[in-house]
Amino acid sequence: MNKARGTNFGSFTKLMQCFNIAAICALAVWHSYAFYVHRLTVQAAHPAAPVYEFQPVPVQQQNARGIIA
Repeated sequence: MNKARGTNFGSFTKLMQCFNIAAICALAVWHSYAFYVHRLTVQAAHPAAPVYEFQPVPVQQQNARGIIA
């Protein structure tokens, strides 16, 4: 009788270990999904940085004697 009971307990323990591993994996997937969704919604609401456009600035010509205006 004890041997049969021990086998059932061992099976139950293995089943619970598999359940725990599956629950941890599901929780990790859920947290990564929530993290990326939150990150995308924050970026859509507030752009990361303004776009700067650089324009060329006119310069004065130089020669050996100095600046010619």
